Amino acid sequence: MENIEVKYEGNHIVAHNKLLFETFPLKLFDPVYLESNSLLISLLSSTQHGRGNIHCFKYKQLDLVLRHYHRGGMVAKIVDDEYLWTCLAKTRAMKEFLMHFEMLKLGLPVPTPVAIHVHRSGLNYHADIITKYIPNARTLSTVLLEKALSEEVWNKIGETIKKFHSKNCNHADLNAHNIMLCDDGSIYLIDFDKSKIDNSSSQWRDGNLERLKRSLEKLSSSNKKFNYTEEVFSELKQGYSAY
Repeated sequence: MENIEVKYEGNHIVAHNKLLFETFPLKLFDPVYLESNSLLISLLSSTQHGRGNIHCFKYKQLDLVLRHYHRGGMVAKIVDDEYLWTCLAKTRAMKEFLMHFEMLKLGLPVPTPVAIHVHRSGLNYHADIITKYIPNARTLSTVLLEKALSEEVWNKIGETIKKFHSKNCNHADLNAHNIMLCDDGSIYLIDFDKSKIDNSSSQWRDGNLERLKRSLEKLSSSNKKFNYTEEVFSELKQGYSAY
């Protein structure tokens, strides 16, 4: 954690990337504050960047993305955004924050980590994470609503996923919303909540691909204009195998 500074303010904990900022104010995790100070900017919609509410804002000439942690699955029907507190190191936010630093060291295409916020409340906590905005990028799900992609692009998506897998990076929620396609042809993966560096058997790698395939099939079945067929997933797997 040599590049991370941690600050405690009552029940609030803020950790930030020292390579980017000397300090990082707690108030920047508050969407109401961002809006009232005209810091919010319209770069992407809440559906473009993973689960939960997303807010883009500008701070010290940098475009940043704030994401609040929300639960998924059946649990979300009972508990929206609370998690059991044990220690800072075991929070979802800190784990993902550290994961980002590790992936950057490995040369993987991920957003630069900026800061996290953990708010303790009794036995539970709420959390947020901020990363740098990826310019001129849209999610795979958004692009496929507009147009079909070439075999070359599908190959490159497969290659990108294989880059992560070759570094033992297990993305816990690889889906069409968490793959970013940039105008310059580069591809990023985002939203690494619950992800980890996993040196175990290759079974989870197959699971990542199957999860992505189910995501694409679900989006295709719900919208006839969604440009996806089983054939293009074969093109993705060709790129994956060739890398």
